[in-house]
Amino acid sequence: MTRIKRFSLNYALVDCNSLQHALSVHAHLTEHPTPGQIELIPAAQTVLVHFATPQQTESFITSFTVPEHSETTGTQTTTRIIETVYTGEDLNDVANATGLSVEEVITKHSSASWQVAFAGFAPGFFYLHAPDNTMDVPRRATPRTSVPAGSVGLAGQLSGIYPRSSPGGWQLIGHTNAPLWDLTQNPPALLEPGNTVQFKPVRELVEIPASASVNPPQPPEKGVARLDAPGLQTVYQDGGRDGLSHWGVSPSGFADIAAAHEANRLVGNAVTVTLLENLGGGLKLTATDDIVLAVTGAQVSATVTSPDEANDKTPRTVRLYKAFALKPSETLQLGPTTGGLRTYLALRGGFEAPVEAGSTSRDTLSGLGAPPLTTGQTLYTANLPASAVAVGARPLDVPSESITLRVTAGPRDDWFTTESLEKFTATSWQVSDSSDRIGVRLTPENPRDSTTPVLQRSREGELPSEGMVTGAIQVPPNGEPVIFLSDRPVTGGYPVIASVHPADLRLLAQAPPTTRVTFTFIDPAN
Repeated sequence: MTRIKRFSLNYALVDCNSLQHALSVHAHLTEHPTPGQIELIPAAQTVLVHFATPQQTESFITSFTVPEHSETTGTQTTTRIIETVYTGEDLNDVANATGLSVEEVITKHSSASWQVAFAGFAPGFFYLHAPDNTMDVPRRATPRTSVPAGSVGLAGQLSGIYPRSSPGGWQLIGHTNAPLWDLTQNPPALLEPGNTVQFKPVRELVEIPASASVNPPQPPEKGVARLDAPGLQTVYQDGGRDGLSHWGVSPSGFADIAAAHEANRLVGNAVTVTLLENLGGGLKLTATDDIVLAVTGAQVSATVTSPDEANDKTPRTVRLYKAFALKPSETLQLGPTTGGLRTYLALRGGFEAPVEAGSTSRDTLSGLGAPPLTTGQTLYTANLPASAVAVGARPLDVPSESITLRVTAGPRDDWFTTESLEKFTATSWQVSDSSDRIGVRLTPENPRDSTTPVLQRSREGELPSEGMVTGAIQVPPNGEPVIFLSDRPVTGGYPVIASVHPADLRLLAQAPPTTRVTFTFIDPAN
């Protein structure tokens, strides 16, 4: 029986009884979208549906009937032929595990009709399912630290192709040079859910010429500033990459959306224009042209030093949440953050940065976007249209010592004991110093018996991978919650006990290590 569960305010999870059923539901919703439907994220036994509003989510959950069985649709399926050299390191192990000869493994893999089921751990990586595949292959006991790009592998009853070099535990049976993820392609992903893949055995691969590179727009010869120090980390961020989860691409974008929008508004930019996101303060830059800036986000001292010899060189303080000008050779210095964690620096006209998959944002999980900025780097303006500089604004709140986050239950709260659900809101959690833009890890504020999970499950076994959302609170086997932020993975395999209200995510993004965190459940219908 199909069940529909809430997953945060704007998402619903269609819980199916098999991968084939999930593929059927995905095909149905692709061909017959429901009101407000924005995006579908298929997974092993679920389809996650993203809606524009909470009201549309609620309507879908309470009144929509999903077909229970596969149906033939009029959609034309795209078939991709993947030329493969079957000389993988684990080919003999796969033969032994399945009781087949090496030739039979190759024949069964290449003759099966594989369907692209759902995106995986990296852009361009997809789990492939074939109803006619009879091989069930265990993962390697010890995952490899590096699997070469183009490797074709098997795990369980699924197959997959690594789009780039990365760790992995799949059994490798061959390799291909098919361009699975290429930012010069449009679209950059060769495969998409619903496509069919046919592996074609070849003795050698024809060298594919490198794609004609699209020359990126060259920055102006003259920059507008020089980065003298990036602090702990400074990255380019903009409005992000929403709507690309079906390619395995995280949304990324501003961690503290409200503070970033306010910074852009103060200098007259559109709110999603590229700016600098700084972690922990310590940023220092010197203007090489007349520029207008604004600093928002964490509490931090901001001073400007002028080299004018007539000046006594005493730094002048600039206010947060208020636009200010820098003249050539003047230096802006941010001190360490004293409240909150992330600071946003907006430039009138926006910062120039390379665009990858439709965004300049640095995705720390996939590596999309320009790498973190470095000392001595020249900064350029994108010269985007800007309106009048806005008047100053009241600073947004940032965590001092503790925050309370509003959460909606589920979709996997039924995987936990009643006692654990009570403990979830009764416990004072603490932000771990291993948190980042991918997720915030929490530990109990008070010491505990480390052999007993804080939040205990009521079910045994593993949850098949399913779609994730920003704000999802996963609980791994140790019982300590992990809350996903902007650079989260597209799918995950730990049960989600609850999801943080979108408006409260900025508090989490601004919470430094040791911040105390408590949760309170809210009724999503209200």
